[in-house]
Amino acid sequence: MTRSFRVLGFVVLTAASLALIAQSRPSESSQADGLSIARAYMKGMETGRLDELDTLFLPDGQSNILENASNEGSWEHYRDHHLKPEMEAASNFKVNITDETETRFDSTILVRQVGTFSMEVKEELRKYRMAVTYLIVDHEGKPKIAHIHWSSRPERKKP
Repeated sequence: MTRSFRVLGFVVLTAASLALIAQSRPSESSQADGLSIARAYMKGMETGRLDELDTLFLPDGQSNILENASNEGSWEHYRDHHLKPEMEAASNFKVNITDETETRFDSTILVRQVGTFSMEVKEELRKYRMAVTYLIVDHEGKPKIAHIHWSSRPERKKP
């Protein structure tokens, strides 16, 4: 094999490898989507318009929600059987994110948010610490939440 054929072969293999890598990475337009989706979820929680959050999740029961060591099922089940009754009993739901990170794995995004939330229940203000993890995947070219794990504990009252 002559030197020019070896160089040509290297160039072709390198170009093919770069093309495969480019296909497996999220597009430039989705670079900020992990954090923006997590923030949109929290904003929806604050507004209480939970049905508007449907577009953030994988459709047709494909998502899964865990909350404080309980399997809450799909987004649709969690929304209708857990969040709606909880939101109807509470008011003034407010979130304060103090730390958040986004980690990418090809077309999958892991988002972590830590902070606090509060709400009023029967005119009593309740405050909680929270940690939320989102697994966001590519679904038909758009990032969608596949999984959320929400963990919270009441804030300790200072003596």
